Amino acid sequence: MVLLSVLLLLWGVPLLTATGRLRQLFLIDTQMPMNVAQNVCRKDYTDLVTIYDEEENNELVHILNNSVKSVSVSGWIGANSCKWSNGDPATFTNYSRTFTEEKCCGAINTGGRWECVNCNSTKMYFMCYDQDGKQSYNYSLIHENRSWFEAQIYCREKHTDLVSIRDETENKRVKEAVNGSNSFWIGLQYNYSLDWLDGGHSAYTQNSSSQACFTFLSRENNKLGGFWFKCNAGIYYALCYKSFIHVSEKNMSWDEARDYCNRNFSGLLRIESENDQKETERELKRRNISWPVWVGLKES
Repeated sequence: MVLLSVLLLLWGVPLLTATGRLRQLFLIDTQMPMNVAQNVCRKDYTDLVTIYDEEENNELVHILNNSVKSVSVSGWIGANSCKWSNGDPATFTNYSRTFTEEKCCGAINTGGRWECVNCNSTKMYFMCYDQDGKQSYNYSLIHENRSWFEAQIYCREKHTDLVSIRDETENKRVKEAVNGSNSFWIGLQYNYSLDWLDGGHSAYTQNSSSQACFTFLSRENNKLGGFWFKCNAGIYYALCYKSFIHVSEKNMSWDEARDYCNRNFSGLLRIESENDQKETERELKRRNISWPVWVGLKES
């Protein structure tokens, strides 16, 4: 008998949400930086929201308009087009006032601010990192003038990668490691593609431009809308989502899967509508699951 992963449904009772059977949207009514918003969403829900279509965009407008009484109100979403050389999304930024909105690579100046510099035509020193455990980085400033991509190759061959900066503390450490040197490359790549922080595969965009992080703007000067705005920093509400689809870590037969789901959750997943089918496909794709999984359908 072929054993398949078991797909199961987990139910909860959310507050401040848009309703949905397999996926629900939440507003965290506390303003916070983007990296904090992502941590909160991942701790208590699934992640910052990925927006798949205009209908969902409008649902988020409705949540913000009905939950926050303010002339202007914005919330973080999971759209991100700024990433580090090691593939991590940039959820903390420290752009200079002269940072331009174009494809470029990141350099840090003597003041600790990030500059947007042409990746190929400019050559400068660069900083690599070695990872000491899961959280700690060791930094090495390389005194060789190279393009960003040449620097990336060097760091990957001799260290871990070009340096990533995840928060203000790390930015300060990188700045101090410079010891008065001129600007040098860091691992930032800006405006190369629009990704979603949860790994979701959404082709929907509200505008054609993209930047390191977005705010979702619901209301500006009492005008309703659902516009995405670029933002380098700031504090906003968090728009999270929770998926009620769970995939087991172990393979089992259908009968074992049914017993497991009945014992621990609300039963094997029932696909009861086109929307259920769509949400299931999105969640499996987000998790990069391409193999078959059990659902609750059984021929009598």
